[in-house]
Amino acid sequence: MLDTLIQYLVRSGCLPEDTREQVTRKTALMLLVFLYTLLSLFWGTVYLLLGLKLSAAVPYGYGVISVLTLLVLFSTKHYETFRFIQLFLILLIPFLAQWSLGGFSPSGAVMLWSVLSPMGALMFSGPRRAWAWFVGYLLLIMVSVVFDTVFTMSDHTVSALVSAAFFVFNIAGVTSIAFFLLRYFVRKGEETISELGEKHHQVTREKARLYKIKSMMANFVPEIPKKMIEENPEKELLDKYIQDATVLFLDIEGFASLTEKYPYETINQTIEHHFSLFFDLVKKQGGDINETAGDGMMVIFLDSVTGEHAGNAVRAALDILACCPDRSEEMKKGFLPITVNIGINSGEVYLGSTKLRSSEMDRWTFTASGPVTVLAARLSNYAQGGRILIGGETARRVKEQYTLQPLEGVSLKNLADVGPLFAVV
Repeated sequence: MLDTLIQYLVRSGCLPEDTREQVTRKTALMLLVFLYTLLSLFWGTVYLLLGLKLSAAVPYGYGVISVLTLLVLFSTKHYETFRFIQLFLILLIPFLAQWSLGGFSPSGAVMLWSVLSPMGALMFSGPRRAWAWFVGYLLLIMVSVVFDTVFTMSDHTVSALVSAAFFVFNIAGVTSIAFFLLRYFVRKGEETISELGEKHHQVTREKARLYKIKSMMANFVPEIPKKMIEENPEKELLDKYIQDATVLFLDIEGFASLTEKYPYETINQTIEHHFSLFFDLVKKQGGDINETAGDGMMVIFLDSVTGEHAGNAVRAALDILACCPDRSEEMKKGFLPITVNIGINSGEVYLGSTKLRSSEMDRWTFTASGPVTVLAARLSNYAQGGRILIGGETARRVKEQYTLQPLEGVSLKNLADVGPLFAVV
């Protein structure tokens, strides 16, 4: 029955947009008013049966006003007005009843019911506004003390036994309502804490899931865009810009014939094994594997010192070739022996995102594009026998560090003027 009453009060006196805290406060006040009204009617009936008609009129009058204010609240949803009227009546009515009964003793200190006004203000209005109601409560107590003898001199028919009974019922009634309201607030608080705890667990689980997704997706993203996003996460678009860089392409010689001779699982294990070795060597020299496709790999080398990335790229290429020749050891491990050809070129590239947009979603790829990249790819395709071929700009930057052999009569697909080309020996 109580839950039904609470649900009715929530539907009737609260707004759909009210927060959980607002619903709790409003419902608690309406419960207080409901209980206070029932008890006021009870006290009015008791006073009337004892022949105290004036005293009976006070709680009866409160009961009528309370019913009217509840109906107005249900109709208008003006909670602030309802709250002020009720806190004022709850504060004043018990003192009026006490004065009509002749003071503290005859009434059994019925003014104790007024303490629900500042306590209610604390619950329903907050600590700051509650002070005014508490001060009003103390002032009315002082008035009652000063004029208590005046009220005692009035004619009344309340016996000492009835006064004692009043006192017991007043204490029991006030403490019962206070306990009920506090219990309601505590229960709602526990429900909120429980829900917050569950939401916290959900958020924690979701964060763990998102972190796992992020970690897995990070494996598909090159290091360069990851660092750019980490340094400036507010920048939404990684537009292409001109950047001095060195691009390295490598592929496995005779890959097509390997796929015809060996099972796919063996081919895949071999590629993963060797490319993992290449990955470490590339990272050691500051390179970033931009993409892999079948038997090929594209690596971008950047650094803050102009020309340094060209030497790093050649050094990585030599390291890669050095880890491939021991064919017998590879066969013992279950991996196929491979020969890797590498093409390298340096210069200005267009570095950034290539954005593909459909009607439903976007797909971005981060790469270095332009003539420098095209020449590096062509050199990788042209090379044979595990060679490293480099463009003229790369050669200019590394000629003091490595022995270079000029190439003559090189013809690359769809490239007319490629300039001088060299092999690293």
